[in-house]
Amino acid sequence: MLEQIYNGVFAVVLVIIIYLILWWILFPSKSQDIPIATPDTESKIQDLEIQCQRLREELKQQSKQLQRDFQNETFTQLQMLLSNYPTVKKMALAKPDLPAKNIVSLFTSLDNLITSWGYTPIGETWEQVSYNPQLHQADSDDIQEGELVYIRFIGYQEGEKVLYPAKVSRTLPVNL
Repeated sequence: MLEQIYNGVFAVVLVIIIYLILWWILFPSKSQDIPIATPDTESKIQDLEIQCQRLREELKQQSKQLQRDFQNETFTQLQMLLSNYPTVKKMALAKPDLPAKNIVSLFTSLDNLITSWGYTPIGETWEQVSYNPQLHQADSDDIQEGELVYIRFIGYQEGEKVLYPAKVSRTLPVNL
């Protein structure tokens, strides 16, 4: 998919280069003293300016689409880590004798990445919430909407779109 986008960007760049060559042909340097201001030339200039503006907008849209595609692809690849690391972090802070406490600071960059993308967590690890099947994935089929559950692994959403539901359970892990 990214290859198709890169090909599209290449095509836009190629069109811009052609535009610049045509511009150079239509508007040679002043040292040649060739009169070029004809009604036909003015029309061509306007057409080229319109095409240039259209290409700029197209390039801007493709750039935005590339960013969205990159975000989605990266999130898909990091989804399991992003879902599990808040639980590991909470356990490390709750049990300071665990050697894992030393790695908590390593996750700061992930927090910053998620924030910069505009993704928000669904709940907090071990938080008690009312079960909502649109936001949560229960570990048991008999959990009913509105029932109190604990978030075992957080989920993520972008605005109203749920990217990954929070994993919930009726109970917290044993031996905390």
